[in-house]
Amino acid sequence: MTVRTVAAKDLRLLWRDKGALLFVLLVPIAVVGIVAASLSGGGGDTIHLPVVDDDGGPVARTLIELLGERLRVEEVDRARAEALVGGESRAAAALVLPQHLSKDYLGGRPSRLLLLTDPAKGNELDVIRAYLMIVEREAAALADPFSEELLELEEQSLTGSRISTNSVEQNVPGFSVMFVLMGVLFGLAFAIQDERDQGTVLRLRTAPTRGWQILAGKLLARFLVGVVQLVILLGFGRLVFDLPLGPSPQAFLGAVVAIVFALTGFSLLVTTLARSREQIIPLGLTVVMLVCSVGGCWWPLFMEPVWLQNLAHLAPTAWAMDTLNDLILRDRGLAFLAPKLGVLFAYGAASAAAGARLQRI
Repeated sequence: MTVRTVAAKDLRLLWRDKGALLFVLLVPIAVVGIVAASLSGGGGDTIHLPVVDDDGGPVARTLIELLGERLRVEEVDRARAEALVGGESRAAAALVLPQHLSKDYLGGRPSRLLLLTDPAKGNELDVIRAYLMIVEREAAALADPFSEELLELEEQSLTGSRISTNSVEQNVPGFSVMFVLMGVLFGLAFAIQDERDQGTVLRLRTAPTRGWQILAGKLLARFLVGVVQLVILLGFGRLVFDLPLGPSPQAFLGAVVAIVFALTGFSLLVTTLARSREQIIPLGLTVVMLVCSVGGCWWPLFMEPVWLQNLAHLAPTAWAMDTLNDLILRDRGLAFLAPKLGVLFAYGAASAAAGARLQRI
């Protein structure tokens, strides 16, 4: 048997498995396209900046127009601005333009702008600060190129006592979620496939055991392993990098259980797409890369185009990162986390139900 014969035989086998061939040739194009869009499509125009205009004068209008050229500016009242930043976490900061800003500025008197912030969105907040500096200088140049600086910026955090975050507090949770998803998905997919290949499923069917009991047992095992893995990874971050783990053990444990539950149900649904052992690795890697990149595990969501940000929460990773950001970066307690935990549990239950219906056990 020659080398050419062996190669021809393997190519024929690959051609028979159209699903594996599709993942090998076409899916990487989709992954590269989405990752490229995430890294290059985001910019200032994707960053939401609520602005409270308590002045209404010409200087305030000029500042708003200049900011609107770089950011996605929305004029709101003070209550709505505080809700967007502190309550809903939909904006990294809101700018408050005080009364008499235009009068004082045109009269040569300094004014103080108030920036209401969510330090948990540190990268996005840094971009807003940079644009505010640029806009302030442009506004000063329009009025008087040689004038002294008349605008001062005061920051007030709406999400806790801290005024900044570091990269560890954003990267460790993201990669922890990614590795837990990989472990659960691949472990579950190979376990189910091995049961089929070895004929264990047929033997179990002859016993007084139902298909849903087999799946439930496998899901429970992978769920417990995932919980332990996520606790260890975040505990490692705490031990080595002094990563904060929230205000209470109950909030931490609730977040971990809800996140792993959602990832486990999602993994079962994904395994239904693999029709052979050869498809598991390309399929699994494709799904992990897509949902982790789009869901904010690798970079902040504001870096993505707006349409991709809106699409991100179709993936459990986006909800997982929202929950961990609230827990770790904003020190939110169990009561505040409850709505997101409910979404994660509902996501996991719905995915598991759909996956169990589609599984061939």
